[in-house]
Amino acid sequence: MTKKLKRWTFLDSINAILFVVVVLFFLDFQENSLMSWILLAVFAFWLITVILRNVMISKVEKDPQHPLHNMQTGRQTDDNVKK
Repeated sequence: MTKKLKRWTFLDSINAILFVVVVLFFLDFQENSLMSWILLAVFAFWLITVILRNVMISKVEKDPQHPLHNMQTGRQTDDNVKK
C-alpha cells in the first residue's frame, strides 16, 4: 500500500531549523566563503525540492486521470471499493 504524499514532512522541519541556525551562526563569507556558499547551495536545493514536491502534489490532486489522484485525495473508485 502506498502512502499519501505530504507537502511538509518531519525532515523538512528539521531542515528548516538547521537552515535558521546556519544563517544565524555559521555563514561567514569573509572567513569561510567556500563553506558558506556550499551551505547555501545545499539549502537552496532542499527548498527547490520542497517547492517542486508541492507543485507535483497540486497537479496530482487537480488531475482526476492521474494514477495517484484517488490515493492523494482519499477518494475511492468503484474498483477499489469492490476489492
